[in-house]
Amino acid sequence: MQFRPYPIATILLGATALTAPAFAQDDTTALDPIVITASRAELPARAIGSAVTVIDREKIVREQYRLVSDALRGVPGVQVSLDRPGVWTSVSIRGSDNDQVLVLVDGVRVADPSAISTAFQFDHLNVADIERIEVLRGNQSSLYGSDAIGGVINIITRRAETDGWRLSTDGELGPHGWKQGSATLMAKHSAVDARVTAFRTEFDGPPIHTSSTVDNPYRAHGVSALLGWQIAPKTRLEFSGMKSDTWSLYDTRNVGQADKVDKDEWRLGSRLTHESADGQFRHALNGGRYSAKRTYHTRYSRVLEGDIYDGLLTSYGYNLTWKPADQWSFVGGLAHEREETDQLSNFSDDFTASNETGAVFGEAAFTPNDSNTFTLALRRDDNDGFGSFDTWRLTGAHLLSYAETDIKLRASAGTGAKVPGLYQLFDPLYGNPDLKAQESRGFDFGADFYLPWGEVSATYFRNHVENKIAWAPTGFYNEGETLDRGLELGLTANLATNWQISASHTYLLSEDDVTGEWRGLPKHTGSISATYAPDPWSVTARLRYASDNDAAAKSGRGGQVSAYAVVDLLGSYRVNDSAELYARVENIFDHEYETYYDYRTPDRTFYAGIRVGLGG
Repeated sequence: MQFRPYPIATILLGATALTAPAFAQDDTTALDPIVITASRAELPARAIGSAVTVIDREKIVREQYRLVSDALRGVPGVQVSLDRPGVWTSVSIRGSDNDQVLVLVDGVRVADPSAISTAFQFDHLNVADIERIEVLRGNQSSLYGSDAIGGVINIITRRAETDGWRLSTDGELGPHGWKQGSATLMAKHSAVDARVTAFRTEFDGPPIHTSSTVDNPYRAHGVSALLGWQIAPKTRLEFSGMKSDTWSLYDTRNVGQADKVDKDEWRLGSRLTHESADGQFRHALNGGRYSAKRTYHTRYSRVLEGDIYDGLLTSYGYNLTWKPADQWSFVGGLAHEREETDQLSNFSDDFTASNETGAVFGEAAFTPNDSNTFTLALRRDDNDGFGSFDTWRLTGAHLLSYAETDIKLRASAGTGAKVPGLYQLFDPLYGNPDLKAQESRGFDFGADFYLPWGEVSATYFRNHVENKIAWAPTGFYNEGETLDRGLELGLTANLATNWQISASHTYLLSEDDVTGEWRGLPKHTGSISATYAPDPWSVTARLRYASDNDAAAKSGRGGQVSAYAVVDLLGSYRVNDSAELYARVENIFDHEYETYYDYRTPDRTFYAGIRVGLGG
């Protein structure tokens, strides 16, 4: 019988609502958290008119995520192409391409200008130093500039909040020589706080492609750090950084040999914020650099040095927030980015190129009462290769209260843009300097239900993209238009006595808007997790599923991928206040499946590890 995953989350949401009286109720009142990404005005969650999901540290630990891409799989509207470290992993939001998703780490934009199109590579991003991940869906170019067509992923790293020191370590073992470990030291003394995180991963195989018999080992190690100084009660200076080195062997399918790729990347960032004594003005200065250098050793590359793709992205800006009254907030700012690439390659010859973009933007937020919030954002970007382009975004949120339940009705509409990458423009063999910037326009509307026992959300979205960039043997060209529309569902529920359940489901219909042809992305994806946690134990059962995937066939690089459903089982035992043992079985029923054509996925695999925390 053909697997039909799409009713699962819908049925679960309905069943949960019907059984609401059985859920435990907590009499404590939690403060509404501020979601940093959704608005430059930093509005509380219940005042945000956009669709946003937050993944906190507790969930990262409970679900035993290894990479950021693992955590993103459970977010409504998000699709992740592959689930293996060291293999190019595409993250799509609402049908977007990977290069149409903007990624920030501690306020620094991370994207590789030496890639085919400037984008961030998720393959190596470890979760060891991450405190929370905010995923903002929909056109956000009016806030963040080029690339934010699908949305924004904002990653916030861990920070010492209280005086003293804290050392936390974890390590796990698994099949095929899997070894992963990390250590984080956090300390705070008076006005100064610091964190240092080191991590390492080793993996010996198996082959990446189902059609290959060559094992593909992977190695990664790195360090990240954050240093903050609270100069005054409302003035903070912060520096952050990361350095990582990775290498992997990857098979060339039926050829029977393995090629090698090394990647060196680093990130540096700084932020200075100051708020006036009366809270009316807030200044923010920020700057950052991200570098990614990839070296390929293949039978086609330069014999000794290999083919080198070296990208550098530099960004800096200034924001001013003015709150003349409780009901109004105005944010204005300036931003500047420079993309650089240096390519030394036998594949399509050498070249060096760069471009720069300057921007001015503003956002107004109006909260006439406790129930309504409206925002309007405008931006103009001036790129030295394309001239100027304008983007905008409008959002609204209306909060209803009924007994112990709050219901937020929300809607947003806006436009986005994506500038072609330096490789697409200037590569000697395939580049096309006449490419146009991709442009998008779209909207969404939905509701969030804040219940005594949890949260339920539902969103309808629609987005249209023009001037899509495609590749042919003659080079890159603007091919036409796409239309993405669908439905996002999310659920988090605290059940009676130690039970918690979370679920997400996405229905996506992504089509060529000229021909009406399906683009091959799965129409249904989602996950469901159920946790039972009687102290000191915790056990989680997790289901991941997707419907048919025809993306490889549509691109001419393979065939169709069948629908799948995979079950994982996770557990932990807290030995004492300092140590915790954990384990998981992925693909517990040993189901054969693919997330992308001819790319291998794990058989039934068992992992075990330990976490240790010390403080003083």
